[in-house]
Amino acid sequence: MSTGFFDRPRCVLPTHFPSVASMCSRNQSFQVEVRTSSNIIKHHDSNNIMSLKSTLRDLSHPILRHLAFSLPAKVEQHVIRIPILEGTGLGVYEQFRRGEEAWKLALYRRLPGDSGNLFLDVGANLGQTLIELRQVDTHRPYLGFEPNPDCLHYVYRLIKINEFPNVELVAAGIGDSTGLLTLYLPAGRSTDSTATLLEDLRPEREYDTRHVPIFSDEHVNGLIAKRPLGFVKIDVEGAELEVLRGIQGILRRERPPILCEVLFTDPKGDLEASRTRNENIMSLLRDLNYRVLQIRKSPDLRSTVGFVPIEIFPVDYYCPANMHECDYLFLPDERAEELLNKMA
Repeated sequence: MSTGFFDRPRCVLPTHFPSVASMCSRNQSFQVEVRTSSNIIKHHDSNNIMSLKSTLRDLSHPILRHLAFSLPAKVEQHVIRIPILEGTGLGVYEQFRRGEEAWKLALYRRLPGDSGNLFLDVGANLGQTLIELRQVDTHRPYLGFEPNPDCLHYVYRLIKINEFPNVELVAAGIGDSTGLLTLYLPAGRSTDSTATLLEDLRPEREYDTRHVPIFSDEHVNGLIAKRPLGFVKIDVEGAELEVLRGIQGILRRERPPILCEVLFTDPKGDLEASRTRNENIMSLLRDLNYRVLQIRKSPDLRSTVGFVPIEIFPVDYYCPANMHECDYLFLPDERAEELLNKMA
C-alpha cells in the first residue's frame, strides 16, 4: 500500500475508522491530511470540514492516538494549517476559527520599531502567539520559551507545516535563577495552557508533574545575542514575578513594551498571597521605571477599547465577570506616550 499522497482522494483507513473513511469519497476544495501510523490520506471537502472536526472530536482517545491531521483556519486574510496531534490542537483551531482574542492581532499589528526587532514569547504553549504574530508580520524574528516538551513537539509541527520563517524555540522556562523546577500539569492534559510552576496556584486540583529547565538573565541574554528586542509577551500562569526578575537586566537595557497576563486568584486560592505577589510585581516594575496599563477590550474581544493606568493590580477571585480583565501592558516611562499613541 502506498504511503504517499494520492492524485485522487480515496480512503485507505483501517475499518475501525468508518466515520472518517466515509468522508474520504468526496472531492471538493479544502484539504485535510489524515495520518495514521501506516497511511496518509489527502482529501478535499469544503462542505464537511466542520463535520470532520466534530467527528474526530467525538472519537475515543485510543483512536485519536493513531491520528495526526491538520485543519485550515482563516485568520485575517491568511489560512493557517492547524495540526491536530492526538487530539491536541482542537482548542487552537476553535480559537482562530471563531476569531477569539482577535484584539491581540490589532495590538501586534501596531508593534513599534523595525520589523527586524526580536519578539520574545515567554510561555509559547501551543504557538497561539506565533500564529497571531505571523498574521501581521510574516518575517519578524521570534524567540519562544516553553518548558513543556509536549507543547514544543506540537509547535515544531505547526512551524513545519506552515513554513514559518525566523523562528527559534527554547525548551526551557525563564525565572530568577537557573535550574530545574517542577511543572504542574492538569491531570491527563499534558498540553493544557493552565500548566504552572506554582504548586499552590490552583489548590485542590489533580496534577501530573515534570521537572523542567529554567533559564535566568545570563542565559536568556546569550540567546537574544545582539539583536534589538522589540516586544515581550509573558503568559506564565502565576510566575510573572519570577520571569520579570529573570530578565530585569535585559529590560533595563532594551526597554521593550511588554504584554503580560496577571491572573486573578483561584476561587480556592489564597487572596492575601496573591495580593503580596502582585504588590511585588508592581514594586519591581516601578524600580524598572515601567508604567502599568490594564487593557480594556470590546465585548466580542476583537479589539482594544482603552488602556487604563493602574497603580495597584486588582485582587479578587477569578470569575466569568473578570476573566477577560487579566491582560496588561507594561511600558517604559520614557516611551510610554509614544508607544500608547502607536498602539491605541
